[in-house]
Amino acid sequence: MRALGHPLRVKILEVVQLRNASPSELTDLLSAPLGNVAYHVRVLEKCGCIEQVATARRRGAVEHYFRARPRSYIGHQDWRKVPRSLRDAVTGSALGTFFDRAADALESGTMDSHDDTTLNWMPMAVDEAGWAEVAAVFQAAANRLEAIHALCRKRMDLSGEEATPLVVGMAAFEPAPDGWAPGDGVVEMGSAATNGNGAAEADRVGEEDGTAG
Repeated sequence: MRALGHPLRVKILEVVQLRNASPSELTDLLSAPLGNVAYHVRVLEKCGCIEQVATARRRGAVEHYFRARPRSYIGHQDWRKVPRSLRDAVTGSALGTFFDRAADALESGTMDSHDDTTLNWMPMAVDEAGWAEVAAVFQAAANRLEAIHALCRKRMDLSGEEATPLVVGMAAFEPAPDGWAPGDGVVEMGSAATNGNGAAEADRVGEEDGTAG
């Protein structure tokens, strides 16, 4: 969970959910220094979020290709078990990445390129039992989406069909109370900054190898 508190790791994980990629390819895709990308790839691998699936020789060197492991995505219920300060860091990174992708899709025209694009939200008033029922619906949907994703990856590995990227977002949360205004201690979207020590904890993972984050 600490590994996902850094925005670059979130972006790396997003890429390798869709395709196998090496650190050098990730460097080109994410416009980030190779040293930083390689460091964050090692952290993700160490924490079990990604796995090496292939190697290939390129320009006289051996490149290692990685893919996300099943159930390694922002929002899995396992990360709700971590301390609140660290949870905020992961949530901030997730929302920042999601908002960036949504804004880019809207500006580029792909947001509404499919007639069956899904984009909706609805306010609800629930009791404790209703809250639990909503959570159960989302968990069932997440399980089904995981199964679809795994099946698609297997089919495309066999057929060679090019993947169509798809961003799926699901959210159910308690909104800010009426009259609330932003103040000190607000989580910065798209970064690991929090009102506690979540960011510091997030970057502590993997530091024992002596590489700067």
